[in-house]
Amino acid sequence: MADTYSTLLIERHADGYALVTLNRPEALNALNSALFKDLSDFLDAVEHDDSVRCVILTGSGDKAFAAGA
Repeated sequence: MADTYSTLLIERHADGYALVTLNRPEALNALNSALFKDLSDFLDAVEHDDSVRCVILTGSGDKAFAAGA
């Protein structure tokens, strides 16, 4: 299954985890409505997916995990 989101980068790993990277480094990964929607959609998609046992959430860039909320 290919995961395509405008504000997230998704890596699914065979050993049961998904690495989710907030991908708005130009805005210090600020939480806006588009990012919240993408994150919600992804979490809804994997909620009952037995191949994903763990989700790791990280931010892109080196300055901030996420700004705002």
